[in-house]
Amino acid sequence: MPTVFSKLWPAVIASYSVQVAAASIFVPLKTEKYYDLLGATGHLVSATVSIYGPSIYKHFKAGGSLMAYRLPPLASFAPRQLVITLALSIWAARLGTFLFHRITNAGSDSRFDKIKQQPLRFFTAWVIQGTWVSLIGLPVWLTNAVPVSQTRAWGRLDTAIIAFTALSLGAEILADRQKSIWRQEQKEGKHQEKFITSGLWSISRHPNYVAEIAFQTSLFALACRSLVVPGIPAAAVGLAATSPLFTYFILRYVSGVPMLEKAAKKKWGDDPAWKQYTRTTPVFFPWAPIYD
Repeated sequence: MPTVFSKLWPAVIASYSVQVAAASIFVPLKTEKYYDLLGATGHLVSATVSIYGPSIYKHFKAGGSLMAYRLPPLASFAPRQLVITLALSIWAARLGTFLFHRITNAGSDSRFDKIKQQPLRFFTAWVIQGTWVSLIGLPVWLTNAVPVSQTRAWGRLDTAIIAFTALSLGAEILADRQKSIWRQEQKEGKHQEKFITSGLWSISRHPNYVAEIAFQTSLFALACRSLVVPGIPAAAVGLAATSPLFTYFILRYVSGVPMLEKAAKKKWGDDPAWKQYTRTTPVFFPWAPIYD
């Protein structure tokens, strides 16, 4: 019988397969236009594989044929499996389409200006995206790997967690929307502001990233409700924690905040308005002390 961990492999393979297939097309074309959209696609495909994988395994182990396989009814899944899979799918679809719309309007993504001219580096970027999809998906994949018979019943704590999930996703969407509107109004000449300081951007210099970390943390918390049960290795919780920890590390210290803050300082470092904004607005968590 496959263990919780061995059940993860189909989703991992699906995650990397989507990115490698995409790279085989877009690396030769030297275009990054579909990079983020295919990252979202990777999430959707691997999440689908993770929830249906166990039933597919059981079907073929019993000697069933591909043509004879039928998707199991939704009622056969635990509520938490359906909810966490749906939550990740909504987040991925929203983020992917938002980023695709943004790059379509912008025409290019400056992160790839040099990379896409070097096939090996550009291919590596696609593989790295497969790793990102895999790490972010772990809470969902692990939840779906737990047999329904071992899953804890849905309770009030689950409802509270999913409410926080919705709130976090809403905050991320709102932050992105506020900045999009601000940019559009800037183009239309409705204001001459160099950078946004209103809405959620008045309490954090990167509210969209804060909301994304909160969202991933909420999925981890929801996953723990299925993983902290008899028969499931304690290591499963540690593995699921990789998702919010990785998200925080990447956004706060690698490719998110540091890059944007460096670019902002280069453009507006001597601007009194920017200095005032950085003195009064936390770089990340709204409740944190002001650190540049």
